[in-house]
Amino acid sequence: MIYDSSYIQRAYRSSPVFLQNVLVSAYGMLKRWEQVSQPFTGYSKELEQTQWWSAAELRELQEARLRTLIRHAYENVPYYRRIFDERGLRTADISTTADLYKLPLLTKQDVRRHWSELRAGNMRASRVTLGRTGGTTGIPLQFALDKDRVIFDHALIHRHWSWAGFKPGDLVVVLRGVPLIPPETRSGVYWRHDWSERRIYLSGFHLSLSIMPRYVEMLERWKPRFIAGYPSSIYTLARFLELRNQQVPVEAVFTSSEALTPVERKAIERQFVCRVWDRYGTGERLAVGQQCEQGNYHQNVEFGILQIDATQGEPAADGEKGEVVQTSLTNFSMPLIRYVTEDLGWVVNHDCPCGRGLPLMGPVEGRKDDVIVTADGRIMPRAGLDQIHEFVDNLERCQLVQEKMGEVVVRVQPRPGFGPADAEELVHQMGKRLGESTQVRIEIVERLDLTVSGKERFIVSKLNLEQLTGLPLNLPPREVGVSR
Repeated sequence: MIYDSSYIQRAYRSSPVFLQNVLVSAYGMLKRWEQVSQPFTGYSKELEQTQWWSAAELRELQEARLRTLIRHAYENVPYYRRIFDERGLRTADISTTADLYKLPLLTKQDVRRHWSELRAGNMRASRVTLGRTGGTTGIPLQFALDKDRVIFDHALIHRHWSWAGFKPGDLVVVLRGVPLIPPETRSGVYWRHDWSERRIYLSGFHLSLSIMPRYVEMLERWKPRFIAGYPSSIYTLARFLELRNQQVPVEAVFTSSEALTPVERKAIERQFVCRVWDRYGTGERLAVGQQCEQGNYHQNVEFGILQIDATQGEPAADGEKGEVVQTSLTNFSMPLIRYVTEDLGWVVNHDCPCGRGLPLMGPVEGRKDDVIVTADGRIMPRAGLDQIHEFVDNLERCQLVQEKMGEVVVRVQPRPGFGPADAEELVHQMGKRLGESTQVRIEIVERLDLTVSGKERFIVSKLNLEQLTGLPLNLPPREVGVSR
């Protein structure tokens, strides 16, 4: 997005609204050019065909790509050459997805520790871009991506949206954690237009009882065919519509970036009078799961390999819940093989009535957190906040704790070198999202609090949300108690 560059961000912030719309539309024009490029059109043509292949044909395609990736990793990536040599493995020993269990798991900590070793030595810098993710538990991570692979992922999104009837040029309203409107904004418009791609970006940082009526008014005026965004943000707007006994019909709602709960799905589908089409993916752009018209999640096996481990190194049985482990098939800049995502899920071993041969998976669990309530009553989900630590290199991990409305403690587990400048940057990033009226305090800790079952949450809230916001959010129940 345009805020990826600090120079463009400063120019954007100092511009009037009309010029901000021009800048957003300029970014949209770049996306339009991408969609007519040879890589995008080639991937889209391939994906349109392969979705109808048989399971056997897709498995053959997947394992052929796996063998190519394994050879590349051994020949060009020092980390994997060392792993293979230490285990006495040859590249021919990893020829099927089941053979991947001969390799160790790769964690986020491993990626950070061996970052240079994981980079492929034969990839030109012009073909590589850098990405960042906070991950499920708030562990910051930087990784290298093939630029073509990013385009491949965009083609997967296009295929998914097309299942719901989307065509280029259709109007889409987007409700995500995109900081196009400063959180301290108290008047004017809370959305920006991308005239090139026909997108309207609603601010996900202003979901308050005073501003949501304007969102509803504009949705009725714009009449978008589709809405896309974070489940928790769209759900908050749906609950507001329910309080007003009002519906805003659209053709489909696309959700991603968070686990979608049954309560959220039901409310969104009821108030927007349509089906929700959910998507599972990660910032590392590994395996992807997307819902079809039958409501089933299909694995995009052309892009990556998804495995479920019951215990570390042991595959789960069909239908058994376990840890999601993924292998990228299309990223040669930094291959991530048997990568632990820290999500929970399961595979489904039956055919889908939609007729696609893409194998099925269950909805991913384990990515739902609490929310933060700002001083002025705005509701902030984790998906709008988990980028805050991505700008601080000397940070091991962090956790947001809220005991009082408008006050947040950022509990920091530091890395060597963490100092006042890092703390100041964290406060700055929080302020960009929560507004200056919400107080932020940094607390350095040796380790973060865990739930009684040993899980680590990015957001820990002790607020009575219904009482504070006036919205019966019906968030999923939290585990009670912590252990240190």
